[in-house]
Amino acid sequence: MTRAPRTTARRFGLIGVLVLLAMVMSACEWSELLDGEDDSDENDATPPAAETNVPGLSLAVSTRGFDATRSALLDAIANRANLSARTEVDHQANARNANLSLRPTTVLFVADANRESALIAADPRVALDLPARVLVYRDRDDDIGVTFSNAAYLAARYDLDEVENGTLDALDDDLEAVVRAAANTDLKVNASAAGIGQGEGIASVVSADDFNTVVNRLNNAIQSRDALTLVDTIDFASRSLGRNVGPSTLFIFGNPNAGTLLMRSNQTIGIDLPQKMLVAQAEDGTVTVYYNRPAFIADRHDIDNRDDEVDTIAGLLAEIADEAAGLSVRASQASTADQ
Repeated sequence: MTRAPRTTARRFGLIGVLVLLAMVMSACEWSELLDGEDDSDENDATPPAAETNVPGLSLAVSTRGFDATRSALLDAIANRANLSARTEVDHQANARNANLSLRPTTVLFVADANRESALIAADPRVALDLPARVLVYRDRDDDIGVTFSNAAYLAARYDLDEVENGTLDALDDDLEAVVRAAANTDLKVNASAAGIGQGEGIASVVSADDFNTVVNRLNNAIQSRDALTLVDTIDFASRSLGRNVGPSTLFIFGNPNAGTLLMRSNQTIGIDLPQKMLVAQAEDGTVTVYYNRPAFIADRHDIDNRDDEVDTIAGLLAEIADEAAGLSVRASQASTADQ
């Protein structure tokens, strides 16, 4: 009567050992699943990192693994007194939270208040691409790409003639230096911005209201939508260090469900995500809401298989911008008055 329990225990002990052994032997497979390597999305057109050709994108192929590259990037930024790592968006973690898979992909916002102020003073719209961003990602071949939007891209897209030969190039040099340090190698790609014109891909909505009213409306418009997450808000005027920067506030926000689908088509678009929306006041007091047109961003990264998603995002951004500018409020008031 006493042997049966002992035999059963032995059997369960043996089963436990076999299960543990199987888990150890398959550890790589489990880690690959957790890291999103088992992403068989038919829309995935991410090129090998070394073959990336995105307008205005510079890239190094790291000699390190993903985590080591990310850590080296943070160290390289910390070693430069004028730079700081402001915000990091872990796109892979956001994808998991949305029950989607994505290979390791993270974007780091690298702040340089002095140079940002000089650029924004020349053209307030450039705040849509500031702080500078560095994207680290693992492609389908397990190569690690480390990339940033270079000076050629900013010079082509914005009116920066007065600062191109100094501030812009100095910022570019710093970004190249931290990317090289992170990747432990030289740049592999330094793409031109050929074909990109000044102001291209930037939507704008002018408001008849004051700056603070528009900023508050934009904040409420984002916060009131459950699908959106507000990542960061940056008041550039308060960081201007005495430069002539008018009221200028950037909102960084996104929807992991929508953003992940775009990155599953081409991971490099992660450098232009999450979405950004800027409220800026001109010298004459005019307040304008600016944002990147999703179709322009998708085209930049050669994504042509997500038209429905891009159209949906475009519609939402237009709705939010109109709401912030007060256009939807005036339309509602006009409709009520006509009744």
